[in-house]
Amino acid sequence: MNLKTIEIVRHWSEKGLPLKRVYRKIRDRELYLQAYGKLYANKGANTPGIDLTDTVDGMSLTRIDKIIEQLEQGVYQWQPVRRVYVSKKNGKRRPLGLPGWSDKLLEEVIRQILEAYYEPRFSPYSHGYRAGRGCHTALEQIQKKWKGVKWFIKTDIKGCFNNLDHKLILKLIGTDMPDQHFLKLLKDMLKAGYIENWQYRHTYSGVPQGGIVSPIVSNIILNELDQYIEHTLIPAYTRGHKRQSNPIYNQIRSQRAKAKAVGDVQTYRALTSQMRQTPSVKPDDARFRRLYYCRYADDLLLGFAGPKAEATEIQQKIRAFLQKLKITTSSEKSLTNHAESELTRFLGYDLSARRSNTKLSQEKNGRCKKRSINSGIKLYVPREVVKEREKRYTHKGKPVHTKGLSHYSDYEIVMRYNLEFQGLANYYALAQNVSKRLQPLKYVYLQSLVKTLAHKHQRNAKWVYGKYKTKFDTGVTGLMVAVPREEGQPPLVAKFGAQPIRRLTKTTVLTDQKPNLHFGRNELVQRLLAQECELCGSDQHIEVHHLRKLADIKQKYQGRKQPPLWTVKMMERNRKTLVVCKQCHQKIHNGQYDGPKLTQDQLES
Repeated sequence: MNLKTIEIVRHWSEKGLPLKRVYRKIRDRELYLQAYGKLYANKGANTPGIDLTDTVDGMSLTRIDKIIEQLEQGVYQWQPVRRVYVSKKNGKRRPLGLPGWSDKLLEEVIRQILEAYYEPRFSPYSHGYRAGRGCHTALEQIQKKWKGVKWFIKTDIKGCFNNLDHKLILKLIGTDMPDQHFLKLLKDMLKAGYIENWQYRHTYSGVPQGGIVSPIVSNIILNELDQYIEHTLIPAYTRGHKRQSNPIYNQIRSQRAKAKAVGDVQTYRALTSQMRQTPSVKPDDARFRRLYYCRYADDLLLGFAGPKAEATEIQQKIRAFLQKLKITTSSEKSLTNHAESELTRFLGYDLSARRSNTKLSQEKNGRCKKRSINSGIKLYVPREVVKEREKRYTHKGKPVHTKGLSHYSDYEIVMRYNLEFQGLANYYALAQNVSKRLQPLKYVYLQSLVKTLAHKHQRNAKWVYGKYKTKFDTGVTGLMVAVPREEGQPPLVAKFGAQPIRRLTKTTVLTDQKPNLHFGRNELVQRLLAQECELCGSDQHIEVHHLRKLADIKQKYQGRKQPPLWTVKMMERNRKTLVVCKQCHQKIHNGQYDGPKLTQDQLES
């Protein structure tokens, strides 16, 4: 795909130049095809906004050209988003905005431009909503780079997406992209409002939760904080090449050397033990300070090696700076924890600075040993995470079957249990205690899975184990269900417990690499550009029929003697999309799933 526009935008950013003619750049048809190829597979692509007809179904080049034409004439109108609420773990509800498909497509194009321009400018300490970065890279940075931390400083931001100031957003972007037509388009998007309970409401601040542009806009605002911490606070609170030597430690070491010289083994061993209990450098060295920083979206965490008074001072300066950005913080949830004696929650992990006087490692010269765990940051699986998962699959402390799964196939049941547990294990793979915490939980999942299968078949657990128990190549034992398919196709296999629970020690090295901008068109986009109906061969009024899930038609039509031709095509391709002409598309929708079947003659008529 020719992504020359994106390459140009990134080049201007790297040169430190403002980007002009942005409004012209967002009218590039290639960007819309790229946006379509990325968005169509999302679960929400078929979810309508306030216009029930404005979904991904029926996507065509004509719809893209219509958006571009409206932008050229300056008459594009953003629709208010449909607001719904999703439950949070704490019992509260988070507002979620659902825009229409046309707005999603244009938002994705704008996001591509903003990301290409701002990505080279973002701080290496930022990890949220960025390509090639995520929770694990943030935690890895903390684990590998933070040394000697005494205090964790955490500042909680209240409703980041909902409270971003519109004027500040337009001011920051306008400084880098002085294009009034583009800024007006952004302003109209921010002010489009939302529909809740069929009533229109204005938006005076914030960006829609769930909006495509929202994450990159929040990163643009919070990048101001990143730059302040990186270029002001960290230099101000980082000094000293290394800590001063501890005279008490040096005195003990000198005495030990004398004991060794005279052959006093007992005294030598006693002094060695005493040395390991004593810091080799001054813990309170006034000439040594270190400040570390990490941010994932609106979750901020700083690590500080220094006195608590200065740690409190740092937190106050951060809150004062956030006030300048018109971002509200929560004093109740903001904290300053002692790194060694208190656990600090960040991105679902418990963090602590650990020290051990018994674990030793060999020095590079091979002549002496030193403490291998010396105020390094350790990550842990919280107890509450395990307890919350156990509650789902136990009753009075014993594993029980899951109700409501009896109508699913054995393959789907095993796959569901495996996806949930393995997702948890993969996320907490960096934790020091991942095996200790999750191994008992794995047993609960396994017993609940066995009882669910036994309940479905009205058999006992012994029968389930006899039928599905398997020892995998990894050396662990679990359950495996294989579903045979047509001749020449491998069976569908679902496994539970195939992967051993182990801590991940070798992870991705953080590098500031440019995203790959050279890649081919999405397979669906190529089919759309071919402009040929995949049912009747017509080249007139081509559009794309989309399903929410391919499983919908597989469950209803697979195995029937005469399923509709369009369902056969989709099942053969194993795709939930079908490129058709408008006439065939209308016939598909008129028949729907429970209506009359479409024959070859009907489709060709």
